[in-house]
Amino acid sequence: MFTIIRPISALLLAVFALYAAQAYEPIYDPQADLGAFPLWAAGVSALVGWFFLGGRIGRALWYSVFVAVQAVVLAAIATAGFLAVGDVFERGYRRQYDEVMEAITGYFAIVVDWLGRALVQDFVILLGVGGIGIGVVLHILWRMMERRRNAR
Repeated sequence: MFTIIRPISALLLAVFALYAAQAYEPIYDPQADLGAFPLWAAGVSALVGWFFLGGRIGRALWYSVFVAVQAVVLAAIATAGFLAVGDVFERGYRRQYDEVMEAITGYFAIVVDWLGRALVQDFVILLGVGGIGIGVVLHILWRMMERRRNAR
């Protein structure tokens, strides 16, 4: 059954991803212009929030926090994977890849590069604290909505 916690979790994860993506840009390269990277990260994270996080909130507080941290990690991996496709096509059109197999291995190299640059201690702490905060907020909202629904 559809509950309002799915769109709320999508919105919270998207807003957090927008903030985290803006914090990631100087880590990636201070001179680089990543364009609409924060918006793409927010869109992918909204999908992760809707499909992954929204349906798993509510068993227990520790479980909601655990799932929210997993959702933040999944959103980071999914965003890197999604945006790496564009980089592979861009490099392919520049003829940097000679074969298809080289492009496939290049895809995974791009994903690992994007995620490897994020392993800065301050950024990892930001992601962890954000996941914990999202989990706590969503669990409290879910409990309030369930209490109201059951009071009828």
